[in-house]
Amino acid sequence: MEKVPEVAALEKKLDDVLFALLRASHGSRSTLRIDDAARGWHVDFICAEALLPGVKSLRGDGSIDQRAAATVKWMAVEKRNLVQPDLTGSPVPPPPPALMSAYAAKAQMLAPLFAKDGSLSGWISVHYVDGTHAFTADEERALDQAASAVARLTGIGA
Repeated sequence: MEKVPEVAALEKKLDDVLFALLRASHGSRSTLRIDDAARGWHVDFICAEALLPGVKSLRGDGSIDQRAAATVKWMAVEKRNLVQPDLTGSPVPPPPPALMSAYAAKAQMLAPLFAKDGSLSGWISVHYVDGTHAFTADEERALDQAASAVARLTGIGA
C-alpha cells in the first residue's frame, strides 16, 4: 500500500530528526513509534528510523506487542524518559527480550510522547549495540530536543 505523499514527506523529516539524535547521542539505532490512525501509524511498527551502517533495522517488524512491554508501561506511569545504561544484566523495567536477542541492544534511552489527554501516544528510542553506555547530560538533552522536534512536526507530545 502506497503512503499518502504528505505522510511520506513527514516520515522523511522524522528520519532526519532521528539521524540528528543518533549523531548527538552516539547511538547505534534510533526509532520513533506513534499511534496515529489518520497517518497509518501504530506503535508496533516504527514510523521513522536512523541507523549506523551494519546495524539491524526494526523497520517492518511488528513482532513485539509494544504496549505489553514493561518499559512502555513504565513510561506510561512515570511520564518521563527511561534511561537504561546496561541491558545485559537484569534491568528494571526489563525491555522486550527480542530487543536484546534479535536486535543486539545493550543500552537504551526512551522518550515518551503524550497526547493532549495525557495518554502515551508513542516514544523515541536510542539503542546502543556495541556495548553498555554511560549516558552524558548532552546525550540525554539530545533525546529531549528530538522529542520536542517530533512534537512540533506531528502535534503529538506537544
